Amino acid sequence: MTIPHVAFLSSDTLHTKTEGFITRMRGGASKPEPREIESIMAIFLDEALQAFMVRAAEAAGLSSSLFRVVNMTCQTINKASSIVIGRSAKKMDLKQNKAAAEYMDAVRQPGTEGEGWYVAFPVSESLAIKGNNLPDLCANGDYVEARRELEEYLLEVTDEAINWYFEKPMALLGFGPVLRKLASVGVETTRKASRSLIHNLIPKLDNDQLTASSQYQASMLMAFEDRHR
Repeated sequence: MTIPHVAFLSSDTLHTKTEGFITRMRGGASKPEPREIESIMAIFLDEALQAFMVRAAEAAGLSSSLFRVVNMTCQTINKASSIVIGRSAKKMDLKQNKAAAEYMDAVRQPGTEGEGWYVAFPVSESLAIKGNNLPDLCANGDYVEARRELEEYLLEVTDEAINWYFEKPMALLGFGPVLRKLASVGVETTRKASRSLIHNLIPKLDNDQLTASSQYQASMLMAFEDRHR
């Protein structure tokens, strides 16, 4: 049985570094690798922001002024997240490194032969249906409904992404109170910046941009087998 996911294609660099780290942690690693975790998470963060924000903005053909707003949002999220990554990676012990490796494996999925690997998180069937239906609403000329549905969809996907990319690993790694507080600030900064962008951007899209944005969001929905049953 397949499960709907929101996914983006991992770069060869991210996959190679992640695969190596997972292999070492599962193969009897004797010490933590803070620099490698920091490097992997920095690459992941950049690729996630590119997929969810920059390429989405490019697909929609945003004006230069709106594109600057997208880039400023990315910078805000990157800065907040990088502080959390830098401080937490240095404090993680070997057990936490191994837990991080298992988490990294949980949010990747193999593509078809020769296609590489995807970074992906599962979503509900109802959310996937909503996302896949967006291009049809635009094709039928129902732009008012499409705009409303796109905004709702993006807000829900944002919450799911924050859950999978921030809250789940934080819980898994069992941070102490200081790191938990620092991470919580990073999470709320990311949530606030993302939701503000969605609320400000979607109403300003013309019908062609709305159609292109809907098509891009639907293209990120993919079905994968459950690798972790």
